[in-house]
Amino acid sequence: MKSFLKTAASVAALALLPVAANAQAAAAPAAAVNTGVAVVDLEGAVANSAAYRSAMTQIETTYKAQFTALQTRQTALQGELGPLRTEIENLQKNPATPKATLDAKIGAFQQKGQAAQAELQRLAAPIARPQAYVKEQIGAKVEQALKAAMTAKKVGVVIGPEAVVAVQGGSDLTPDVVTQLNALVPSVSITPPANWQPGQAEQAGAPAGR
Repeated sequence: MKSFLKTAASVAALALLPVAANAQAAAAPAAAVNTGVAVVDLEGAVANSAAYRSAMTQIETTYKAQFTALQTRQTALQGELGPLRTEIENLQKNPATPKATLDAKIGAFQQKGQAAQAELQRLAAPIARPQAYVKEQIGAKVEQALKAAMTAKKVGVVIGPEAVVAVQGGSDLTPDVVTQLNALVPSVSITPPANWQPGQAEQAGAPAGR
């Protein structure tokens, strides 16, 4: 309306203003409605963002010793569990195997497997913490990035990849979310604060009483 007033040259033109304004108001909703449907993989968008890839490279370099120790121990544990698994499979194939013997072997295997898993989790903890911190920093901007991508592409509905049967070109909004994330989160830190815990940001933003 301001531009119209600036260019109006007569009282007659001003008299037409309400009609013009009403016509524009009637046309605006139809033009603004987003009716498109697109597929988006938000986890994939985070993983493909520049900040995430850069941070993962930094983590691999910073925690190289921990990665090596984890991989070495994982290989060793697989070597220990492999023969036990094979032994159980052979016992299961033999009809003469007493049930008590088979149950004992399976129980021992499960116990050893659980202990191995707990040990690997302990070894992975120093690596998992900065990885979770990186994901949380980027994840805090995912909703904003998604909304911006939807607005830019005039998409009103998004669905996850698990709900898709077939997709034609141009229906995947994931690259657009990546672009928005790159603008919103150019980089992130791989060093969590001393008192930080995964999910802390979500808990802080939740309404009281939850």
